[in-house]
Order: sequence, then C-alpha cells, then structure tokens
Amino acid sequence: MTASAPQRRDVIEVFVPGKLQQVANGSLSRAHWSRKSAWSNAWKAKTRGVVLMASPRGRTPDLLSGPLEAPKRITFTAHVGARWDDDNVPGAIKPIRDALIGLVIHSDAPDSGHEFIYAPAIIDRAHRGVRITITPVAP
Repeated sequence: MTASAPQRRDVIEVFVPGKLQQVANGSLSRAHWSRKSAWSNAWKAKTRGVVLMASPRGRTPDLLSGPLEAPKRITFTAHVGARWDDDNVPGAIKPIRDALIGLVIHSDAPDSGHEFIYAPAIIDRAHRGVRITITPVAP
C-alpha cells in the first residue's frame, strides 16, 4: 500500500491579521521584557482565536488534521508593510508558531516530526498579518 497525498479538505489555511514586528533589529530588540511578553501573548491569543474560529462548530483543528503528533507541514507567509530580510521572519512569527501547540501540533521541537517553512515575506500594506497553511504529511 502506498501513502496518498493529503486531500485538500485536510489542509487548514487561516490568516491572522496584525502588524508584525521585527524582533531582532526592530523596536522590540530594545524593549523591556514586559513589552516583549505582552506583544508575544497578544499574538498567541489572536492566533488561537483565528484557528479555533476556522474549525467547524464543535470540532477542534486537531480533529481536522489528525492527532497532534501526526506529522504536519506548516507554512508561514508574512504579509508586511516593507521589505524584510528573510532571517527576520522566523523571530517575528515565533509566538504564532507557539500558539499552534496544543491545537494542531503537540510540539515545535526539532524532533517533533513537524516541518516548519517560512515563505518569503509578501509586501501587502493593506492586509498585514500571517497566512498559516497546515498540511498533513504522509508518514
């Protein structure tokens, strides 16, 4: 028996609106820890809310995409207001990635079995935020 490609209905795609900030060399790089924590917690809450709202009534996203431990490919596409270096995207998306733990993945550790992809940032001043695409990966 061969593994089949995931069906389109197995793919979860959501958009989390908001203005991302560059953590490494932006205003957050000099911010007090409490400001960084508030920024991170706000993104986590917003992400969890958007992911839960995208799931059918009465079902959590992990039921849509299989068990939390099932391997998934998660692609993050940042929509930003100006050009960003590609190494700034992962830091800005860290709280968003962390928010997925317990909803669609069990862990984001390197040995978790999940693959995380950071697509090049898209300049889109009118619709800033992050598009998250979650695709089950056949074992």
